[in-house]
Amino acid sequence: MADGTKRQAAQNPAESGRGLGLLSLIVGLAAGGAVYWITDRWIDARTPSPASLTVLQTIVVFAAGWLLLSERRDFVRPVIPAAIIAAIVAAPTFTLSAAAANADGDLGLFPVFAWFAVSAPLATYLMTSLAKATLETGAPPKYASIFFHGLTLPLVAGGAAIFAGLSLVLLYAWAALLKQMDVVFFSELFDEPWFVFPFLGAIGGLSIAMIRGQQSVLGALRFMLLLFSRIAMPIMAAFSITFLIALAAKGPGAILSAEFLFARPAAALLFLAFSGMLIFNGVYQNAEGAPPALWLRLSTLIVIAIFPVYTGLCAYGIWTRIAEYALTPPRIAGAVMTLLAFGYSLVLIVGLIGEANWRARKWMPFVAPANAATAIVWIVVLIAASSPAFNMWAMSARSQERHLLSGRVDAAQFDYGYLRFELGEYGEAALKRLENAAHPQAEIIRREIARVRAAQTYWEYANPEFADPAARESAGINARENDEAEPEELQFNPEGAPPD
Repeated sequence: MADGTKRQAAQNPAESGRGLGLLSLIVGLAAGGAVYWITDRWIDARTPSPASLTVLQTIVVFAAGWLLLSERRDFVRPVIPAAIIAAIVAAPTFTLSAAAANADGDLGLFPVFAWFAVSAPLATYLMTSLAKATLETGAPPKYASIFFHGLTLPLVAGGAAIFAGLSLVLLYAWAALLKQMDVVFFSELFDEPWFVFPFLGAIGGLSIAMIRGQQSVLGALRFMLLLFSRIAMPIMAAFSITFLIALAAKGPGAILSAEFLFARPAAALLFLAFSGMLIFNGVYQNAEGAPPALWLRLSTLIVIAIFPVYTGLCAYGIWTRIAEYALTPPRIAGAVMTLLAFGYSLVLIVGLIGEANWRARKWMPFVAPANAATAIVWIVVLIAASSPAFNMWAMSARSQERHLLSGRVDAAQFDYGYLRFELGEYGEAALKRLENAAHPQAEIIRREIARVRAAQTYWEYANPEFADPAARESAGINARENDEAEPEELQFNPEGAPPD
């Protein structure tokens, strides 16, 4: 198992990271010092600005990328790709942060959260893997190198983060012990940000070099991940067949109306689709091996054949929600991720076509170049989806406006608060257009817009029964009918109540 991956490691002795310890320590220390200066002098002096957050992220991404791309005899050339990766990631960070900063709290932050939590890490990971393979094999990079570094770099980066965190815990434990012995100097020192940030940077940088030097440990971790993929594949094949039978018997409505994962079954289907994608790549490996054993090969073919069903259900579920409730940033993000999953299902279909030559020496030879091209497409889509040209807030506001004007929702049931408190200036512009729109329920629309503008918070708008009397009157609520009884009106033993 993983013979190709082992050969790749053997062909790259410089990958061990030997001789990079001092460079990693210096770069990590400098990055930590820069982070301290930004957080202490720039961010602490005022509310975090888009520029400060962008520079902070750029420094971290550049330092980590440089250390991950560097080799013992080649640590200058990686500066350029590391800087390019940091610059590409910085652009959406600045624009999204600027939009959030200028919204005065009336803008939902889901696009910002999605960028920092999913899109930015994933795009950075893919770009770093491609850059590492390109530096090693030249352009275009060979897929064996892409797979090897795509599997190894997360282990190195994740291990470095864990070691830095454990070092900080040990540091504080040591300081607490000395404090009990009336030695308070170290306890006070370790509470100083000017010490903590450079310390974490230095430990993180040094850990990257040390972990890369432990090829036997990295090889064992790679082996465990690939072994897990082979074990999980037949399990997923059995689950997929069961799921397909249940789907044929119950219909898609039974799945899409299920109350699980916060009533978002499409998200669960996406999770299964991306999990299957990772498991398949763990089985496929670096495209240099012969077809696996028959049981694993058939299991893989079953999963590939059913994979489009997951992506199709995801697309159907998201489309249904959009048609019923219009666009929102989470639905747009879900549509983008579904598009990526659907695109990869085409890659898997290409793999199925390759199985027509059952006795081929290499397994699914078309998948390797398709995987490399897919990585580039994913980077472009993830970056573009967070760019000003793909403004989720503006798209959602326009969609919500069209949804109301089309008559598909009653004007009294429409959520004007979402425009006012979640879509910022774009929602306010939509409200202004709705005020002057020709609509059969124009009077109700203007009344609700006046009410939402009078509300101070989304909660106040959504709960007018708890608002002030003027807001209650504008909402048409009868106080005596909707209020709970006053305390003096409550009976301790009302007539007909059961005895204690």
